[in-house]
Amino acid sequence: MIPASTSGGDSPRAQLLARAHQAYVTGIAVNAREPHLAGVLRDTLATPGNLTRLQLGLIAGAALDLPAAATRPLASALEYFHTASLLLDDLPCMDDAHLRRGRPCPHVVHGEGATILGALGFINRGYRLVWDALAAVPEAHRAATAAHVERCLGTAGVLDGQSLDLHFTATDRTPRTVARIALGKTVSLLRLSLVTPALLAGAGARERLLIDRVSVAWGLAYQIADDFGDLGSGAVTGKTAGRDAGRGRPNFVIAAGRDAASARLRRLLGLLDSSFRSLVELRPGWRTLGPLIDRFGVAASAHLHDPLPASRCA
Repeated sequence: MIPASTSGGDSPRAQLLARAHQAYVTGIAVNAREPHLAGVLRDTLATPGNLTRLQLGLIAGAALDLPAAATRPLASALEYFHTASLLLDDLPCMDDAHLRRGRPCPHVVHGEGATILGALGFINRGYRLVWDALAAVPEAHRAATAAHVERCLGTAGVLDGQSLDLHFTATDRTPRTVARIALGKTVSLLRLSLVTPALLAGAGARERLLIDRVSVAWGLAYQIADDFGDLGSGAVTGKTAGRDAGRGRPNFVIAAGRDAASARLRRLLGLLDSSFRSLVELRPGWRTLGPLIDRFGVAASAHLHDPLPASRCA
């Protein structure tokens, strides 16, 4: 991994997480009067998780020299879209999960209807924040950015991937199909987090290509690591385990076998590392993305038969 520069005081990681948390909890108002909907919003904001997408947005904005008036609303919007996807994904009609981040899912506590409405609340707020970000950049950058957001979140992106996920038993259930679903869901959300700021900033074609390669390698590797986690213990992951096998849902480890899944994960981590290094060579400001990639690589390599050393897990 290419080390990020450090300075005195609190660690850069702690400062970034604090900024992300502040943006997340203050970016949407819990102004619903109905108690079930308000409960969904409050409980979700109280368990923000790692806020990875928000951190990615803040890092990308700084690397690309985006104005703060564009960076913060966009970064918050990215996390709210992800939050909404989790609320919907855990519903009984989707993955039927009962545990998320070590706590009962909102639909278990407040009901399915209120959870759907809560997800719509986060999506609604997310789009408003995207509009705010678009207003803060030159007009020439707006159309491509808006089209990319629609592509990632619409019927050609996350929605298509989720529908394929739900109807996986009607497919050939091959590793290729599992990867296609991951491209639609997990990769789309990472592209949303990293490519959107680049379009907003008017980055060149070479830089956007490298960012896209990072997004694809990271997203596919993340999904395989998550699939390994689903076969483990919910006490470790903080969410309901065993859903994929029990509900006939896509899981690369099940489809390809542990050895093949480990080998593919290793290749993807290598591609992530090489693409990220090329990106930093092109624009050194991206170096601050390194610690997030490094932490993911270390966690993901735990699923390999021969774990990679920390210096290679980026």
